[in-house]
Amino acid sequence: MFKNGLREFRDTLKRSIFVGERYQRNMQNMLAETYIVIVLGIVMSLVNAAKKDYLTMLSPLVFIVVGLLGIYFLKVRHSRRAAVLTTNIAVILVLSFDVLFVTNGFAFLWTLLVPLSVCYMFGIREGIRMSAYFEALFVVAFYTPIRQHLAGHYSEIVLDRFPILYFFNALITVYVMYQYHKSALFEIDYADRLNEEVARQTAVAEEKSRKIEEMSLRTIETLAYAIDAKDPYTKGHSSRVSQYSVALAQALGWPEQRVNDLRYAALLHDIGKIGVPDSILNNPKRLTDAEYDIIKSHTTTGAEILRDRIIIETAEDVAESHHERYDGKGYPHGRKGTEISEEARIVAVADAFDAMSSNRVYRKACEPERIRAELLNGRGAQFDPAYTDVFIDLWDRGLLDGIIGNSPNEDAESTEASSALLQTVLNTFITQGAADNQDLLTGVMNRNAGEAAIAKAMRETGGCLAFFDMDNLKKINDIGGHEAGDKALRLLGDTLKDHSANGICCRLGGDEFLLFLKGASREEAEKEACAVMEEFEKKKDSARETADASLSVGLALCTPSDSYMKIFNQADKALYHVKQNGKKGLSFYNTASESYTEEELDMNKLIRAIRKSGSYDGAMEVEYRQFAQFYEYIRNLEKRLAQPFMLIMVKLEPTGAAAQHFEELEASMYYMEQAIRQTIRNVDVVTRYSRQQFLIILLGADSEGVKTAMDRIFRGYYKMNGSGAFAPSYSVADPCEDPDPAGTGAGG
Repeated sequence: MFKNGLREFRDTLKRSIFVGERYQRNMQNMLAETYIVIVLGIVMSLVNAAKKDYLTMLSPLVFIVVGLLGIYFLKVRHSRRAAVLTTNIAVILVLSFDVLFVTNGFAFLWTLLVPLSVCYMFGIREGIRMSAYFEALFVVAFYTPIRQHLAGHYSEIVLDRFPILYFFNALITVYVMYQYHKSALFEIDYADRLNEEVARQTAVAEEKSRKIEEMSLRTIETLAYAIDAKDPYTKGHSSRVSQYSVALAQALGWPEQRVNDLRYAALLHDIGKIGVPDSILNNPKRLTDAEYDIIKSHTTTGAEILRDRIIIETAEDVAESHHERYDGKGYPHGRKGTEISEEARIVAVADAFDAMSSNRVYRKACEPERIRAELLNGRGAQFDPAYTDVFIDLWDRGLLDGIIGNSPNEDAESTEASSALLQTVLNTFITQGAADNQDLLTGVMNRNAGEAAIAKAMRETGGCLAFFDMDNLKKINDIGGHEAGDKALRLLGDTLKDHSANGICCRLGGDEFLLFLKGASREEAEKEACAVMEEFEKKKDSARETADASLSVGLALCTPSDSYMKIFNQADKALYHVKQNGKKGLSFYNTASESYTEEELDMNKLIRAIRKSGSYDGAMEVEYRQFAQFYEYIRNLEKRLAQPFMLIMVKLEPTGAAAQHFEELEASMYYMEQAIRQTIRNVDVVTRYSRQQFLIILLGADSEGVKTAMDRIFRGYYKMNGSGAFAPSYSVADPCEDPDPAGTGAGG
């Protein structure tokens, strides 16, 4: 055991606590110490000079020089090692000189500062070495013949006892600083593990995001095939327009990401044709004005389909504006010139070129001379003149030859998938309304719609993402029932809606919400978050059943160049910091230092918060999946520790035809739940198994205990529920007996 302790002591001393942010703080502290030493040296030099004690004046003068060297090493060279080494050498030389030669009965007392200051400022190893040196110096100076040289300047009691005093002063200091050193190493390891876990979770989330994006882009390609499949004469049109657009954008020197976005936006430029009847789309005759209006509506229809439903932010604009004209005579809005986005202007040229160079239901492909003439006639009128010139140059150089007339190869399976996807999109467009984007309980946007809207706004303006988490929701549900929990969530939803005039709010699920504040500065975001917390406190205080609710908020500032996933993870990390420090507060994520602006974790505060949030009576209520896990866990405990338990099913049976009403059943189930919760203990577990059944685990209960408990539960139920529409019954399973010993799973 002694060897293990010695090994732990040695291993602990090998590790420095001055790493990362602690290293920077230590450098600042050492710099502050050098200033103090210089000031002290000046003061002591003046005092000694006034008394003409020139021998004693040497020590403060040396420390002034050492302080100046320390400033140089710390501020100019940024070398902590050089500063520590210089200071230690100076301390040893100066204080040794004071002990042996400045025998005024006081100078040696400065050595009492050595153990604590060196341990704290330079490290525990340096403190032990320095303390050991001075202890050895005092033993030699006071307990050997050198003592005769000092006897005339120090009293006998000082000579006899000071080495002992210094030893215990150093011993106590080293012990305390060793404990501090261990605590600091624990915090460093904890922070490293936390950062590793966050990095791992971030990597997993980013990988999932990448796969989702990849699947979305494949879906876009399949959807483009589905669009073209409505008109056999335009097969491959969307793909060719996309390729032409990419070639033109690359010739203009666009960055790769923007080119890729254009690639997929161009693939979907005609998605609005989903809503155009085939009889009009494939009509070889001249269209009537009404039919032409329906054809033109594919631009606004396409924009409506894509709005907030796709990861490519320019897709909606391209679908809506690719038939706008440079002279302002296009549709649907009559925009002109630079009012039309660059992406839409590029797709307009590519779309017209493919329309003229492909066979259509009403005509064959045009001759190259005619296509050239149409492009030149439309230059500056229908098309952007600069983009037209670049496109014609690409055509003349043969760089478009591999695209003209080309159709993507689609097998039967892909064609079937395209047709199915087309029908799915059409059905979605017809049936999906604003309500699909709304969280039914709170009235704010749901996660899918909210995150898409926030990501889009984030790219446009930047701002601040606030991650709200309602504290103690489970406690509210346990004490006041789920009606109370739902009320608390609605209060928070209403509060966030009141503060989203210049922002976007959504519910992620459970007790988590997001509020994105467009273009908000740190001060504005903090002010708005505090306002939400204050308003929520006022609202919930008026309702007794929601009194335990509070809010924890993590905030992360962002610029338009930041990705949504990155900012979400930063806000989540800031929220985690609040939770670890006792809930009910807010914290900003500091992107500059990869740390938080709040103070470090206070474990005592955390423990008090956990105890406070958990201090309520009643059984543990869980979802059925958790209940099954608890059952297996408790069953294993029973096998290992002989801890008995009983599994009980409580069922409500209708007593008559009138009892079949859903409202009556729900009321009876509510009363039964309350009766169960008022009877069983904190260590017991309950879950709602079906519309008419509960499952209960009673720990440490035998058959007689079960009967007593169920009698009390049923009496409580009848006391609360006077209708008698549903009568309770129960059955008990013996957990020690395997219900399926053969392992077949039959009868489950």
